[in-house]
Amino acid sequence: MTDFEIFSREEVTKILLELGIPANLQGFRCLKACILKVINHPSMLRRVTRDLYPQVGAEFAIDGMVVERSMRHSTEIGYNKTGFKALCHLFNTDTRWNYKPTSSELIALIAEYIRFQAEKKGISQRPFDN
Repeated sequence: MTDFEIFSREEVTKILLELGIPANLQGFRCLKACILKVINHPSMLRRVTRDLYPQVGAEFAIDGMVVERSMRHSTEIGYNKTGFKALCHLFNTDTRWNYKPTSSELIALIAEYIRFQAEKKGISQRPFDN
């Protein structure tokens, strides 16, 4: 496992917990897996329901629709608990999220944040497709 992969896993877990998403839910594991895939392959955001969710579902032996539903449930719980104030902290904004971001929005935001943080810290990432 590379330094970048270790850094990514740690940061994703930390951020999801800060967002109030319970680690014991299936949606937590699915969100984490989706974010890690998108960090390495940003183009997967264009094929979320067709490719990303079914791939993650295959890892956990569940259907892609179950992946989507479990992530929606987990983000709902996290948003109701914290209002996703941690996102404001991550992006240094004073404004509060007026809406619950979709799963794909959340995946994209966190993946981009982690890629940026890794670049700032000088942690190299293998080339990825755009």
